Amino acid sequence: MAGRPGASGVHLESGGDGPAVLFLHGSGASGAVWRPVLTRLRDRGARCRWLVADLPGHGRSAHGDDYSPEGYAGAVAAAVTGLLGDGAPLTVVGHSLGGLVGMTLADGTHGVEVRSLTVIAMKVAWTADELARRAEAATRPPRVFPQEEQAIERFRRVSGIRGPEFTEEDLRSGVARYADGYRLSGDPGITRAGPATGPELAGRMRRVTCPVRLACGDQDPGIDPAAMAEVLGHPVTVLPGAGHNVHIDRPDLIADLVEPALAR
Repeated sequence: MAGRPGASGVHLESGGDGPAVLFLHGSGASGAVWRPVLTRLRDRGARCRWLVADLPGHGRSAHGDDYSPEGYAGAVAAAVTGLLGDGAPLTVVGHSLGGLVGMTLADGTHGVEVRSLTVIAMKVAWTADELARRAEAATRPPRVFPQEEQAIERFRRVSGIRGPEFTEEDLRSGVARYADGYRLSGDPGITRAGPATGPELAGRMRRVTCPVRLACGDQDPGIDPAAMAEVLGHPVTVLPGAGHNVHIDRPDLIADLVEPALAR
């Protein structure tokens, strides 16, 4: 994969030919996490033009000052329309935070036509302890590593990247060199705003104007499929043998979800 930030500050990569599919990663990751899914689609001969974004404040994209769902969606929409042109129809596949951004893109107010939306592993409720840890992370100084390999290992843990399919470029997508050493390239401020929960998520989903599919792994400790279905108002496909990072651990299951959407 190759790409660079455009005028929106969003690092966007694309390849292939056919119906456009936009993949959006979760918090703390980068677009590199989708490599196994892209490989499965290619190996199956699926015809699509894939687009992979690093969300603002993540990976190779610029840091920003608006990490609200609208801030994310506006920046991604600008990058996509800059590449494809206004009104180009998209299938959107979003994991966790990427699912929230996808929901926001699909409300018809961002100048992109979302023809279908797949949301994977959407957390709909947070404990007080989880919220406190999230807020503390936003104020913590970035950890500096003397060696790049140490920063890469940290990014592996944060993003869930593992396995032989990932390249050195993928591993470096979440790491940057600074004067004092190596750090994760993501902005710690992405967790400053509280996460979207129940009523807000339900309201956002009601504004989505396209067909929706929800999915989560049956071994994801942070996701309750029944709660996800109740809040988001759609049935949830429970994927067997999969944890939170289904797209990394079981990319075949995500390819199974994407292929029917391409035929719509």
